Amino acid sequence: MRYFVPFCVLFIISCGGGGGGNYSSIDLTDNNNSYTYIPPQGKSRDNCVARSSSISWIEEFNNETLDSSKWSYDEGCNDNGGGCNGNNERQNYTRNDKDNLFIENGFLKIQPIFEQNIGSDNVLQSFTSAKIMTKDRFPIDVNSRVSFCFRLPEGTGMWPAIWMLPFDGSPWPSGGEIDLLEAKGRSYPVDGSPAQNNIISSAVHFGTEWPDNKYIVGEFFSSNENTFQDYFHSMTLIFQEDKIDFYIDNEISPHLSIDPTLYPLNQYSYPYNKQFYLIINVAVGGNFDGGRLESEDFCIDSTCSNFINDPDKKRLLIDWIEYERLN
Repeated sequence: MRYFVPFCVLFIISCGGGGGGNYSSIDLTDNNNSYTYIPPQGKSRDNCVARSSSISWIEEFNNETLDSSKWSYDEGCNDNGGGCNGNNERQNYTRNDKDNLFIENGFLKIQPIFEQNIGSDNVLQSFTSAKIMTKDRFPIDVNSRVSFCFRLPEGTGMWPAIWMLPFDGSPWPSGGEIDLLEAKGRSYPVDGSPAQNNIISSAVHFGTEWPDNKYIVGEFFSSNENTFQDYFHSMTLIFQEDKIDFYIDNEISPHLSIDPTLYPLNQYSYPYNKQFYLIINVAVGGNFDGGRLESEDFCIDSTCSNFINDPDKKRLLIDWIEYERLN
């Protein structure tokens, strides 16, 4: 999610019909890992994997407010030298503002709004949105599984992300970053770039000191009839010592697999064998889709009255999150 610079060292593309698979298992035995990931049989919603019977923590969003023992808010623009949030983003994040983030009918919903706002760091922006995280509250341990069921927002300039940073506050990028899911909201082709509503990406970042940021990316394509903006899908992260695997729906093969032997990661200290914290946000504009932004694609108020027939199309929806310690 941070500082997307034009340097990609490995690009992996996977395709799926949106939840195939024959429920066989992947034996993760590389680098002395012995855990076997078996996607749960069935579906919980649309294409999302079935719920697991062995969990350490679950977030079902059945209460009216977020669990403050697990979640906190980021605020403002956070211009650290590369524009807002390092990516020239166009939103201010708000704190505990139900116009931007709320729980409704068992779903967490993050809704960017086209409105002028002076943020907590006194920067005037034309959009508001929300970003929550488990920083300083709930770590994601090595040797664990994180799964979540989501649907993505539609609109040019939408930039939903679910990602992780080091729980110990290690500096970026040497401390590492794990991007479980990022996506572009643009649903039509432009300037030779195809529509993005059937594409998600996962990535890891590493390096020494900025601007020495390297990253490895893997993309997954759904079918055009089963897009990430029209249907719920799930992402599962298997986070082991010396191995990270990313799975969509009940796919039996990861669309991205990371270990210390990959070039050029093998030229650096492997930064992922430690606790991380989880982040969920929807950014607006910025570098991810080349600065493309259409303000008319965004809600204009808390009720999204300009898209009153289907306001959820303009929101990131999360049905549930599961966390399991594997040993």
